[in-house]
This record gives sequence, structure tokens and C-alpha cells, in this order.
Amino acid sequence: YHLGESMMNSVRTTVLSVFLIVLCGFIVGYILARVKFKGNRALYGMFLMGMLIPIHSLLVPIYVVFNKVGISNKWFTLLFPYVAFGLPLAIFLVEGFVKGIPVALEEAAAIDGSSFSRTLWSIILPICRPILVTIGIISTFGNWNEFSFALVLIKDQALQTVPLALTQFKGQFASDYPKQMAAMLITMSPIVILYFVFSKEIIKGM
Repeated sequence: YHLGESMMNSVRTTVLSVFLIVLCGFIVGYILARVKFKGNRALYGMFLMGMLIPIHSLLVPIYVVFNKVGISNKWFTLLFPYVAFGLPLAIFLVEGFVKGIPVALEEAAAIDGSSFSRTLWSIILPICRPILVTIGIISTFGNWNEFSFALVLIKDQALQTVPLALTQFKGQFASDYPKQMAAMLITMSPIVILYFVFSKEIIKGM
């Protein structure tokens, strides 16, 4: 069994994908909420459509495209679908949260000489912390436990994530249930601890 190696793969993939989801979701959600431009609502609607598409209906097309491009079975392969399918919810939550922030805060900052980037990162970002933590936790749960894309896109055992590693405890004719239960407990522990640490932030964000 390669549970330790699989956990490191899951940690790497989850941390990077969640970071990209939170960062891109925050920036895009803020722009859609505050910056008025032609096609704003159309772009917002396009992102929301991503929440309506059944993820598993795209397994075969994604598998074919990834194989043709040559990016399947790599350490970064799972980042693409994880970020792509995590962004719609992140943008939806950030956009709604930012709309609840008074514009007067940004206007006051502009009067005091604050640039757009400084206002975004020094004022809006701290205010959005609860919703960003919520997005991070939701994305962490989803990406850590994701099985279908990992099964289809990853073939090398050295690149397998935790859900794939847990299947090694079950054979065609027998299953090692004690070891499987122990492995499940070990792999669940980081997520359970993470949830309890940030539970108050999740409630604030939602």
C-alpha cells in the first residue's frame, strides 16, 4: 500500500486547487459585482451555468481532450477539472457577498488616495474572509474526496490520490476491512480537524 504517498498527492492537489479557486473566485466575483461593463450579466450567467452542468457527463470528453493534449497522468492533471468546476460556486458566493459591502468604503478609500489594487487587497479581502474560508472548506471537501476524475485521468500508482488508494484494500475475492477502516480514519482526520477549526468562519460566510 502507498497510503502516505497518496496522502501527499492529495494534499498537493487539494492545496493548489483550493488556492486557485479562492484567488480567481475572489477577483472575478469582485469584478462582476462592482465593475459595470457590457456583457457583465452575460458573463456572470455563463459562470453560473457551470453549476448546472453534471460533472460526470464530461468525464469522457475531458479524458479524450487531455489524452490528445498530453496532460493526462501528470501531477498537475487534476488541477484543471478541480479548478474549473470549483470556480462557478466560488464566483457566485463572492459576487453575492461583495454586493452586501457598502460602496462607500471603497469611495472613502479612493478619496484618501488608495489605488484599486490596494483597496481590493487591504480592504475588501479582509472583509470577505468569512466567505473565502467557506469557499475554501467546501472546495477542500470536494477535491479531497473526489474519485471519478482521479480514476479516469490518473493511471500511475505514484500519482494516485487518497480515494484511489483506499480501493487497494479491496480485491476481487477478499477485502482487508481492518486496514481499510484504519486507512479511512487516517485520511478523514485532516478534513475533520480542518472543519472544526474553521466551523465558525463557515457559519459567518453562509
